[in-house]
Amino acid sequence: MSTALLQELNQEVRRLYIAGSELAAGDFRLKRLVPQFQQLGERATVFKRLGEGISALIEPESGKETPSAQLLQDLNQLLSSVLHTQGTTAPEGELYPVEHHPVSLSSHLSFRKLSAVQTALTTTGGGRYEIIEEAWKEGLFRDFRLVYLAIEALNDPYVEIGELAANEILPSYGPEIIPFLMESFDPAGGRSESRKLKVMAKTDGKEMAELIRQAAEIGSDEVRCMAIKLLARYEEYEADLMEWSKSKKKVIREAAYGALAENGSDQAVERLYEAAQGKDKELVNPALGKCRSVLLTDWLVRDMSAELQAVSEFPDDKQKLEESWSKVKRCLWALHDKQSPALEELYRNVLQQYSLYIKSLGWTYLINEAVIYMNRVDSEEARELLRQNAENDLEQYRHSSSYVREVFQKAARVLPPDRVYEQYKDVLMQGFASSSLGNAAKERKRLLDTLSDMVIHRQYKPYEEVMPFTGKESYTYYVEMLPQEQLQASWDDRWLELFIEQDELALVSAFARRGHHKAESYLQAKLKNSPEFRNRFANLIIMGLVRSGMKDEALFEAIVAALEDKRNHDCYMIEPFIFKQLCRLPAGYYDHVHAALGNYRDNAEDQLRYILRVMKEQDI
Repeated sequence: MSTALLQELNQEVRRLYIAGSELAAGDFRLKRLVPQFQQLGERATVFKRLGEGISALIEPESGKETPSAQLLQDLNQLLSSVLHTQGTTAPEGELYPVEHHPVSLSSHLSFRKLSAVQTALTTTGGGRYEIIEEAWKEGLFRDFRLVYLAIEALNDPYVEIGELAANEILPSYGPEIIPFLMESFDPAGGRSESRKLKVMAKTDGKEMAELIRQAAEIGSDEVRCMAIKLLARYEEYEADLMEWSKSKKKVIREAAYGALAENGSDQAVERLYEAAQGKDKELVNPALGKCRSVLLTDWLVRDMSAELQAVSEFPDDKQKLEESWSKVKRCLWALHDKQSPALEELYRNVLQQYSLYIKSLGWTYLINEAVIYMNRVDSEEARELLRQNAENDLEQYRHSSSYVREVFQKAARVLPPDRVYEQYKDVLMQGFASSSLGNAAKERKRLLDTLSDMVIHRQYKPYEEVMPFTGKESYTYYVEMLPQEQLQASWDDRWLELFIEQDELALVSAFARRGHHKAESYLQAKLKNSPEFRNRFANLIIMGLVRSGMKDEALFEAIVAALEDKRNHDCYMIEPFIFKQLCRLPAGYYDHVHAALGNYRDNAEDQLRYILRVMKEQDI
C-alpha cells in the first residue's frame, strides 16, 4: 500500500492541530483529498472510512452537535493506526555489524576543560603548542573525544605540534591507537602518513612489521623513507634494505644506508663501505658516522692512514693533495665519534707531525679532530701531546683572531695556569693602555669575552625553577659562575689582581676568593656606587662578595643598605641570587625590608612580601 497520500493527510491533520479544529470546516486542502480517498475506498475499506472522516470534518451534518475537535481526534487516531501498520521504520538493504574499536579511554572530563585544547587543535596561529603540551602533561588526551583530533595533529602546519603528537601523545595510547590510525592510513600520503607509520611501529612494532614492509615498497617517497628507517631493527628484512640501497632514487638509497648503519651486520657494513668507494661517497657518509661496527671503524682508519702516508709522495702536486684531503675529510667525518686503539695510534702520529699538517698543508680540521680524540684519552702521553699541541698553536696563531678565542680555550684546558697567564697577560695590559679604537684594545675585548664565557654562564630560566612561590608564567635572568674549587685549581691567582686593576667587575666577582681583602673592598665600594637591583651589576657584586668569604653580618648589612638606598627604586624583578641572599636575612631586618617595600614593583614586590612572610614565621 502506498503511503504517500496518507502522509499528505497526516501533514494536514497536524496543521489543523496547530491552527485549531474550528478552521477545518470548508478547508480547501482537505476537500482536494476527498475524491482520492473515495476512489481508493472502492478497493480498501480503510480509505473509505478515512474519506468519510475527512468529509465529516469539513462538512458537519446538520442536526448533529459533535464537536470539530472530537471529529479531528477520531480522524487522527484512525490515520495513525494505518500509518503504524503500513509504514516502515528500518532502512532498506542488508544489515551489517557496526565497526568499532574497543578502548579503555573515557569521556568524563567537562567540555570546558577540553575547550582550550580542542580549539588549539582545530585552528592555526601562535601559542597553540604550549596549550597542547600542557594538556598532554595533565592527561587530558586520555579523554576519547581528543583521539581523532590528536591524529589530525600529525598534519598540523606547525612542525613542533606534529612532532609532539607523533613522539609523545599518540604513543601514550599504546596498541589501542593502531586501529584508529589504520582507518585513515594512506601509504601514498606525505608527512602525516609517515608519522602514523612511526607511531604504529613504536606502539606495536613486531606486529606491524609486514605493514611497514609493504609501505616501504609501495608508498610515497616520504613514507618509504620512514618505513625503511623503521625496518632497520628487523634482521629478516636485511636483504630488502640491501636492495633498496641500490635504488635509482637518491632519497631511498640514503634512507637504506641509514637503516643498514643501524643494522650493523657484516653484510650491511660491506654494502656501506662499497657505497663509500663509489658515486654515493658523500651520500653515505652520515650513515658511516652513525654505524657502530668495529669492522667499519678499522677499515676507515686503514684508509685514512694510507692517505696520510701517501701525502709525502706528492708534496707539491696540488691536485692530488686536494683529492687526498677530500678523502681524509670524509674519513674524519665518519670517525668523529668513534674510538679504537688503531685510531688512537693514528691521531697520536698526527699530533707528532704538527709542522707537516698545519704549517705545510694547512689541514687544521685533522689536527682539531686529533685533539678532540686525545681529550677523551686518560693517559699521560695523551696529555703531553695536547700540551705540545697547545704550545704549537700559541706560536702558530699568535697574530690570528683565533689566538684570543679557540687557542686560548685549548691552552687553558691543558697548559699549567701560570703558563697561560704569562702568555696572555700582555694582551690585557697592552690593550688596556692603548686607544679604545686600536687593534690591541679590540683584541683585549675579545679575550675578556672569552674569559667571561668560560667562567660565567648566563641564561633565562622559567620563574618556577628559581622562585616556585610566585605561580607566574615568566622568565628571569640567571647567572651561574664556575665553582671556586675548580676555578682556583685551573687558573692562576694573578688574574684576580689584574682584573681589579683594570676594573673588570664581572671577572673580579667570578675570581674573588676567600682571604683576598682587596677584592672584597673593591666589591663593597662597587655596591655602594651601584646599589640598584634593577641592573645586573648588583647581582654580580653580591655574588662576588659571597665568593670572597665575607661574613654574614657584614654581607647582610651591605645588602640591606643597598635595598634601602634611595636610588633603588622602580625595580620590577630581583635577580635570583640576590633574592636567595635576602631570604637568609634574620627576622631582625623585618622593619628595614618593610620600609623599602614601596620602592619595588610587580614581581620584586611579590618577592619582598614573601621574604617578610618568611621573617614572620621565624618569630613564631
